[in-house]
Amino acid sequence: MTATNGQITKAFHRTSNDQNTYHFLDEKMTILVSGEDTNGTYAVANVIKPAKQGPPLHVHENEDETFYIKRGTLTFFVGEEVIEAKAGDYVFAPRGIEHRFVTGDEEAEFVITASPAGFDTFVKDLGISVPENSPLPQVGPPTEEEIIHLVNVSKKYGISYPEIEKAMFNK
Repeated sequence: MTATNGQITKAFHRTSNDQNTYHFLDEKMTILVSGEDTNGTYAVANVIKPAKQGPPLHVHENEDETFYIKRGTLTFFVGEEVIEAKAGDYVFAPRGIEHRFVTGDEEAEFVITASPAGFDTFVKDLGISVPENSPLPQVGPPTEEEIIHLVNVSKKYGISYPEIEKAMFNK
């Protein structure tokens, strides 16, 4: 990256490869653009997610997220809004607002952009590096230990899970 006063001043090109692809929870995620590429301005990842799956309700305190749907359908729950999105649609989830999404009856593929960057480091921290041509990870329901690990790692990145944390606190 070439930056002057924080501004990116040189073009760059990124592709999927064995060094930027991760199994992240139940997804295969390729970090196409990292915060290192953009001086922390934003990060971009390509995500493949299995059918009828989605993350728990969560809040990003530090970054806005955008989603561009390439294949499949997703139902987003952003604050009080329910958004049905299909291939070619774009969805914006602002920081500080509870949100989650669920894929439709088929595997989905989408591009996520986080601004500013940071989510990419979270993926690298929690994910497992895999070859580019790897299939989706085969995972079952998370164990209590895996949920606690997710919550603890997420805190470092300003991500919280209101429903999970409430249930953990009330035990």
